[in-house]
Amino acid sequence: MNPTFNYPPEVKGTRKLYSLFKGANHPLEVFSSNHRFLGDTYYINAVFVKRKFIFSQDKEFIEYILKSNHKNYYKSQIQSVTLGKYLGKGLLTNNGKDWLRQRRLIQPGFSKVKITSLASIIEDETEKAFDLFTARNEVDLYDFFHTLAFNIVAKTLFSSDIDEDTVHRLSRIITEIQEISTKEIRLPFYAQFLGLLGIIEKNVQKSKESKHIIQGILDKRRTSSEEKNDLLDMLIQARYEDTQLPMTDEQLIDEMLILFIAGHETTANALSFIFYELSQNPEAEEKLKKEIQEEGDAVFTPESLMKKSFTTNIIKEAMRLHSPAWAIDREALNDDQFKEYSWEKGTQIILYISGLHRNPQYWEHPDTFIPGRFDDENAKNLPYYPFGAGPRLCIGEHFAMMEMALIVRKFYKDFSFQSHQNTLRKKALVTLRPVRLSGKVIKK
Repeated sequence: MNPTFNYPPEVKGTRKLYSLFKGANHPLEVFSSNHRFLGDTYYINAVFVKRKFIFSQDKEFIEYILKSNHKNYYKSQIQSVTLGKYLGKGLLTNNGKDWLRQRRLIQPGFSKVKITSLASIIEDETEKAFDLFTARNEVDLYDFFHTLAFNIVAKTLFSSDIDEDTVHRLSRIITEIQEISTKEIRLPFYAQFLGLLGIIEKNVQKSKESKHIIQGILDKRRTSSEEKNDLLDMLIQARYEDTQLPMTDEQLIDEMLILFIAGHETTANALSFIFYELSQNPEAEEKLKKEIQEEGDAVFTPESLMKKSFTTNIIKEAMRLHSPAWAIDREALNDDQFKEYSWEKGTQIILYISGLHRNPQYWEHPDTFIPGRFDDENAKNLPYYPFGAGPRLCIGEHFAMMEMALIVRKFYKDFSFQSHQNTLRKKALVTLRPVRLSGKVIKK
C-alpha cells in the first residue's frame, strides 16, 4: 500500500502555468508572488518532468533541511549533474562521503590563519584596480567588481603563475558556461533543444578548455621548486586522512575550477549590491567613513577587517536585501516529514533564501537598508543565511567577508560613488546578480 503524503498548499491552474513559464526568467517575482498567495511553504507538481517541488521561506523548515536532518538531503541531481557535466566533482557539485572527504581535505586552506596570509594579495590587486579611477570616473561597478574579484581569486590561487590574458579568457569561459547551465537547470525540456543545436557540446568543449588552462598552470607549478604559499600550494600538498595520498590532477583541477566560480561570482555581486545601497543611503556612507578614520593605521589589517564593525554590518545588510546565493536546492533521499507536512523520496526542495531574508515574520522593516539591525543583542538568532547553513556552509565565508571589508574600506577611504540608478535591476541565474551598476566615482 502506498503511503499518503501531506504536501504543503499546491500551486494550481493558471498560477501553475504562470509559475512554470515565467519562473524560468523571473524566478524572484514568481516565488515571492506564490509565497504571498499560498504562505511560507508551498509545492508544485511538475508532471511533465515527473518531479515534485517544495518551496519554502520558513525559518524552521529551512533549518530542518539544512541542519537538523541534513543527512537525508543531497544537492539535487538537477543541479549537481548539470553543473557537474561542466565543472566536474568539486565541493559545489559533490555529495555524500565523497563531498565530506574533499571538504575535510580542503578546509584547512580556508582557516583564519591561512586567509590572513592572503590579505596582502587582495590589497595589492585592489589598489591596482583603484588606480583606474584617477583616469576615468564614469564606471559600471558591476563589470569593475567582476574583473577585480576574478583577479583576486586568480592571484590567491595561482600567485604569479597566471597572466592577465589567461585570467580574462578563463573569466569569459566561466561566464558562458554559467549562462547555458542555468537554462538547462531552469528549463529541463529546453535542454533537449540546446543539445540538438550543439550548444551543450560547445559548452562542454569550453569547460575542457578551462581545465586545460588550469592543467598547464598546475604542470608549471610542479616543475618549479619555488614555494608560493598560495591556495594552489595548499591543494597540491594536502593529503587525505585515510590514505595519506594527494588529490589526483583531475580532482585538483575540478576543485580549482569550483573555487574560481564560487570565489568571484558571489563576491562581485555582493560588492555591487553593497555599493548601490551606500549610494542610496548617505548617512550610512558617512558613518562608514568615520569608522575608517577612527581605525587609523589598523584599518586594513586582517584583525580589523574580520572583527564585528559597522563595515561588516553594511556588508551583511546588503547581502540580506540582495542575497547572491538567493536559493538553495536539495533532494530528499528518503520519505520525510516536518510538522504537518510530509513528502516522498525524490522530492525537490527549493529553499528561497531571498524570501527568508525579507520575510516580515522575522525582520522589522524588511525592505529597508538598516545596517544597525546587526548590532542588536539578538542578531545572532536572526534567520540569516547568505552563505548557507549546516555542514555545507560556504567554505569561503571568512575569506569573502575579509575581502569585501577590505575593498569597501579601501574605496571609501579615498572615493565616493554616485549611482545613476535609483532602482537596481537584478538577474537570478545560479547566483543573483545586478544587470549593471552605472555611476560616477568621485575622489575625495
